[in-house]
Amino acid sequence: MLYSRLIVRHIRLGSGLFLLLFITCHLCNLALGLVSLDTMERWRGALLIPWQTNFGQALLLAAALIHAGLGLASLASRHSLAMSRTDWVQLLLGLATPPLLVNHVVGLQVMSDLVVRFSADYEYVLAVYWHYAPLFALQQLLVVVIVWAHGAIGLYSTLVLKRTWPRLAPIIIPILFAVPILSLLGFAHAGEAVLARLATDAGWRALIEQNLLIRQEMAHRLGVIQTEVFLVYGAAVAATVGVLVAKSLRRRRMRVMVSYDGGLTAHGRVGMSVLEVSRANNIPHASVCGGRARCGTCRIIVPADADLDAPAEAELATLHRVQAPADARLACQAHLLGRR
Repeated sequence: MLYSRLIVRHIRLGSGLFLLLFITCHLCNLALGLVSLDTMERWRGALLIPWQTNFGQALLLAAALIHAGLGLASLASRHSLAMSRTDWVQLLLGLATPPLLVNHVVGLQVMSDLVVRFSADYEYVLAVYWHYAPLFALQQLLVVVIVWAHGAIGLYSTLVLKRTWPRLAPIIIPILFAVPILSLLGFAHAGEAVLARLATDAGWRALIEQNLLIRQEMAHRLGVIQTEVFLVYGAAVAATVGVLVAKSLRRRRMRVMVSYDGGLTAHGRVGMSVLEVSRANNIPHASVCGGRARCGTCRIIVPADADLDAPAEAELATLHRVQAPADARLACQAHLLGRR
């Protein structure tokens, strides 16, 4: 069981890092718009074309499905939604990402796969966003912020517990801020160049509008694909919420009281971890890793007769690493049994 959980955790992390690598390449390409539109297009071959091969697309699709699926499964397995603000932010950003990205992916990548004569180069994309459909430009700006913030939080949460983090932080943190800022500036600068060319180059404008006509011919089919994606994703999210609601209804009468030093008490439900009880009752409780049994900062001292489940190997390994006493538990892993 331990190894299966570790494998799932590593797969989820690996798929997320793979997607973050793709997004980084995409945003770096956008940042080259600060140089020129031609520079963006020249570097697209090195930064994006490898991802647009059949193999690259298959890997991206697999990574996206795995990461989203495991994320929803992890959410459904929770005993409570008592989380830190950072975890809440990352969760909401992650849930918002697929709906916001569907139009971009279907309108460009799927369209390119369906119609050979359709050209989804930067000139066309920027012309659409800055002239023909400016509301989509605002949506893309929002997507950049949301997707990058979600990935950056995940990367930081993973690296901050590493011994090498103090040496890596001065390099990684500036990059995490610089990449999205430069990409948005490049997007804006290249957009100005596209607007100027649309106003002065009638032949080029005709080519862009020809692409738009091809897009309009496929509008119904693309709309059907988008609707299907929304329905599947909505069903997956609804199923996750349904599992959480069912758990809550089943356990709402199974109340358990937790006593802290100093006479403080809090109420929770059977199956919740001590950390979840603390958060649900607004009791400050240290936790760096977000309840993943990695940091050891949430450890507590428990009496011998505490009605908690037995510690798993992952918890024992972390307790041993931080040299915790024999009567210590990780609050994020100590779940209430409620047998007495």
